[in-house]
Amino acid sequence: MLRLAGVGKRFAGRAVLNNVSLEVAAGEYVAILGESGIGKSTLLNVIAGLEPFDTGRVEFDGLDIGSLGDDALTRLRREQFGFVFQAFHVLPQLSVARNVGLPLLLRGVGAAQIERRAREALTAVGLAGRETSAPRELSGGELQRVAIARALVGDPRLVLADEPTGNLDPENARQVIALLRAQVKEHNAAGLLVTHSEAAAAGCDRRFRLSSEGLTRV
Repeated sequence: MLRLAGVGKRFAGRAVLNNVSLEVAAGEYVAILGESGIGKSTLLNVIAGLEPFDTGRVEFDGLDIGSLGDDALTRLRREQFGFVFQAFHVLPQLSVARNVGLPLLLRGVGAAQIERRAREALTAVGLAGRETSAPRELSGGELQRVAIARALVGDPRLVLADEPTGNLDPENARQVIALLRAQVKEHNAAGLLVTHSEAAAAGCDRRFRLSSEGLTRV
């Protein structure tokens, strides 16, 4: 589903990513470990087509990411990718259900279908009955569950998670990671988690460490 071959990227003459190679299959949940500043978020941005890269190749389902223009990349992200971030990025002015349904709205899906699918996604992450709640009424762990529901409501084929437990206490972090893994498996998506936390990475199918030399299996 996802293939990286010798990917490299430089900022101001300094190598941020160097010779990064990886393959992730559908239904597989893979972790990339690394300290802050090593380039984990940059790697996700490169995969998502949000930042260009200098060397190598990034493929999604056989499609060369580096060859796509901005409009094609936007459509790909909207239709095929799901994102979960450390900061949740839940919009405070929208209800929980409307936050979850936003990716479908951007695709032009009808209101009735959005409502149904948002309700189903919230039920899947343990938030049934919270559809009309405002984000301010939810805990941090619940907000991250909303973010997971939003990431998966459109049945993405690739889920990218950037330090999704960084703002959570250990128990909520454990629950969110287990939920994210279960949902990736249920949707048969390729899942890629980047984190500095060994505990967060422990439940993944494979784990790699990112360094200035590339990725090393751990």
